[in-house]
Amino acid sequence: MNILFIGDVFGEAGRRVLAERLKSLKVETAADVVIANGENVAGGKGITHALHGKLRHYGVDVVTGGNHSFANADILNDYHGDARLLRPLNLPAGNAGTGQSAVFLDNGTCLGVVNLQGRIYFHENLDDPFRAGLAAITELRKTTPCIFVDFHAEATSEKIAFAQYVDGKASAVIGTHTHVQTADERILPGGTAFITDAGMTGPEDSVIGMKSEIVIKKFLLQTHQRFEPSVKGPMLNAVLITVDDQSGKALAIRRIYERLEFAP
Repeated sequence: MNILFIGDVFGEAGRRVLAERLKSLKVETAADVVIANGENVAGGKGITHALHGKLRHYGVDVVTGGNHSFANADILNDYHGDARLLRPLNLPAGNAGTGQSAVFLDNGTCLGVVNLQGRIYFHENLDDPFRAGLAAITELRKTTPCIFVDFHAEATSEKIAFAQYVDGKASAVIGTHTHVQTADERILPGGTAFITDAGMTGPEDSVIGMKSEIVIKKFLLQTHQRFEPSVKGPMLNAVLITVDDQSGKALAIRRIYERLEFAP
């Protein structure tokens, strides 16, 4: 099984990258399933019903989220009705949607997908992602040995610790949230593929997605500034993971970085 994961899709630039590149990339990588983190797809913060539909139209099979999953209220009905749209599993009970799903693929295989949010440096009162994540993985392994985890977190240490905690139980633990692709992709001793952060699909000429001049002004003046998404330097950050269908162990992990040029 080849799993293509697209790093945090950011705003208009990220959407256009998927519109123009995802179809061909899926063919080139022989991807059986495409997963994308979509929590920044709406102007850099949140996801809407319409944009959720666009991600599916571009070729994304499963959409994961993070701390901005509920930034737009009109996505709530989607969470209630679509098991392929995930939000962090370890949000307190009572929130819309789910953070885990068994996804049956066209080739007859099944992939368990788990979405978690870390707790370090976040303000939300979240449940423990370690215990919640392990419980979800254990439950999904009753259906399939192939388990993919999007661990949406700020701290590198928390991401690495979780990956080691579930090594041999999850097929892949892929970090998201920081919007900067890291160069530490590897397969852990138990067979779990890991990278600290898959990066961002969006405007590379920016400060993690926002217009650089506004963010610089914020740092200089230390007063509130209204951030605006950049559209400059569209890039694609992704990770391709190959998993053995029978054992669920990762066979390979490869980073993908592309800088795109669009026609006027």
